[in-house]
Amino acid sequence: MNSRVDISVIVPCFNADRYLKICLESLKAQKSPEIEMIFIDDGSTDATGAILDAFARTEPRAQVIHIPNGGVSAARNRGIELARGRYIAFVDADDALEENGLLLLYQAAMRTGAQITSANHMLFEVEKNRRLPVEIEPVVQHPQEIVKEVIHMHRIYNNIWNKLYERELFEGGLRLDESVRIGEDALLNLQLYLRSRKVVHLQETTYVYRIHSRSAMANIGGHSQAHQPMLCSMNEILKREGVKELYFRDYLQSCVWVDEKEQGIRRCMRAFNARIRPLVLDGIDKTRVPKKDVFVYRLVCAGLFPAFYELMRVGEKITKKKWGIRR
Repeated sequence: MNSRVDISVIVPCFNADRYLKICLESLKAQKSPEIEMIFIDDGSTDATGAILDAFARTEPRAQVIHIPNGGVSAARNRGIELARGRYIAFVDADDALEENGLLLLYQAAMRTGAQITSANHMLFEVEKNRRLPVEIEPVVQHPQEIVKEVIHMHRIYNNIWNKLYERELFEGGLRLDESVRIGEDALLNLQLYLRSRKVVHLQETTYVYRIHSRSAMANIGGHSQAHQPMLCSMNEILKREGVKELYFRDYLQSCVWVDEKEQGIRRCMRAFNARIRPLVLDGIDKTRVPKKDVFVYRLVCAGLFPAFYELMRVGEKITKKKWGIRR
């Protein structure tokens, strides 16, 4: 193991023997900067552990930790505790890095002083053998604005595997929420971006996200119910950080979108006052709500938001304009 480590790459692994080879090859190909690979075998019952042990015997930058199954967040948290690098990167065992992916992120971080450096990524549909680029346009380079995007479940800013994080951001015990199974990476990013002073996004592609029938997001069940723990935890984070009022409209729209996507507009709005309204208003200091959001806030308080929202959606269809930054 090298004494100097620029990047600690944390790879949680659970029953990944079918896809692991490609991941390992892509990591081995990263020649610069100096990296350490921390593989956390999360209680795998297939050949994953043996494959990792064999890889570590021939790759001096790699170490393998075998732990009882506790979920991907527990595995990543263990990796964070072991990390020695100036920066931390996360890679999933069934994904891969593009050639020089880490180098591009590292050079940008060093050049700009960014505490979080993100990049575009490629979706690879395994069963269809199809590559689909995922790019940001326009690019957001301010932490406060990216927090809005994270609340809205942005397809790039939410993920933790297409980024480089300065390790000091995790000081004080900041870790993934192990009780949340869907959206745990968004919750971590929410807190990390709130802590960051400077961020940068690259237009280059540095990561390949592989979609297959065994992917976690392919098997989440009911969309709304699966996302409720994340929304509740997000609420607690925003309250704890004293910024829920600042992001009131964004959080409201995200809560609505989760239900609307599964149930449709009318069913979502019929349940709004009983299901969504209490969570959205929880902990809000009305004197701190931004002026631009006061009208919507009052509608929610008065129970009139559902009627307004349905009319607004009709107006969207006519004007072709969106409310907020709904995805």
